[in-house]
Amino acid sequence: MEILIERGYVDFIRLDSGGQANVYKTMKDGKQYAIKVVQVDLNKPQAKLDKDLKRELTIMHGLRHPNCMAVVDLFRTRIRVYIVMNFMPNGNIGNRVRKSGPLCEWNVKCWWPPIVRAVRYLHLNKIAHRDLKLDNILLDQHFNPIVSDFGFSRFIELDDNGQQLPLNETFCGTLSHHSPQMLMRQPYLPFGVDVWCLGIMFFIMLNQKYPFEKREGKQRMYQRQMEKDYHLKPEIKTKVSQQATQMIDFLLEPNQTLRPNVDQICQHPWFPIAHLQLELKEQLRKKNKIEFIE
Repeated sequence: MEILIERGYVDFIRLDSGGQANVYKTMKDGKQYAIKVVQVDLNKPQAKLDKDLKRELTIMHGLRHPNCMAVVDLFRTRIRVYIVMNFMPNGNIGNRVRKSGPLCEWNVKCWWPPIVRAVRYLHLNKIAHRDLKLDNILLDQHFNPIVSDFGFSRFIELDDNGQQLPLNETFCGTLSHHSPQMLMRQPYLPFGVDVWCLGIMFFIMLNQKYPFEKREGKQRMYQRQMEKDYHLKPEIKTKVSQQATQMIDFLLEPNQTLRPNVDQICQHPWFPIAHLQLELKEQLRKKNKIEFIE
């Protein structure tokens, strides 16, 4: 921790650990931060290592969206990379759902649309996240959802018609969130994978349980995905709106060429109109540089 102390960071508390990274809560100049310390795998070819790290850090360093985690500071040594971010004091949505149960539809309407808007921002900038899950949606001091963990994200190439090119080299993310194509190691549309994950998150927020369980095995999971064989708990189904169940069906489309994009999600009848109006305001700001009085 010497290098962190030299840069003015103090009072380290480990928040999470796993794989090649640890996350610490720390203080600097009276403000709280989170520092992700990535252990460099010296057994990995240096060219591959630099490419992977550079891609993740380039993406994170360029993000400018209120619902995407931004990098505050960044530095590295030969064996470690240090990524400094704002501290999110209210944990993540995944833990809240596991501990407290499913969310009421009103709460889902507060949290899920900003997540969609963040993903829309990523896709507009040709970035696919590829590991969207509720554990990666943090809550700031005002309980705003913040998309985090861009370790599997990457820039996406488009063809001459502006369509995303499929990927077939890297199959990543969390198994219980895998789309049918990702699950069966088939070429997949990366933005479509993100939309599928949005559907999984939407389902879990309402239902607490996953629509497809990894313990079933890949073949059974795939069969149920293709048949749209998922069910809300009976006590949940009677409480959620018909538009919410239609949204689930809309998102968990097994055919990736028919799966909606984020713009179509924002136009769905369930999507709160206030968030749609905010999207239109942002578009006008960018095109015409109009200042709005909020």
